[in-house]
Amino acid sequence: MVKHHLFTEDIIKSLSPLESFIIKSLKPNKKYSSQIVYNLINKNKKISRSSVPVILDRLYNKGLLERETETGRGGIRFLYKVQLNKEEFERKVVENTVNALVKRFGEKAVVYFNESVAKQKRK
Repeated sequence: MVKHHLFTEDIIKSLSPLESFIIKSLKPNKKYSSQIVYNLINKNKKISRSSVPVILDRLYNKGLLERETETGRGGIRFLYKVQLNKEEFERKVVENTVNALVKRFGEKAVVYFNESVAKQKRK
């Protein structure tokens, strides 16, 4: 595992312990399949093989990993690479949070956001 990591402490703290462990284990400018990540982290943490693609997908959806497809024997697989874009990560976190609030609370959440923005503009 890499002793340092490329992301700020606030980003690392926003991740689950397993997401954090995986993202800290990956090197920049290197592509990883889920099998390679499983082999890399399974030395230190006992984890099911099927959990790795799920965690990688979460990190991709959070904007911390880039993803591309590769065709090989057996079909298509994803390759992941660390994405060093703090602004994209923060945008994804806000987007996911807002979408979850709107889905759960509907129009009440939208009204609150509008009121909150109006208050901020007055200050």
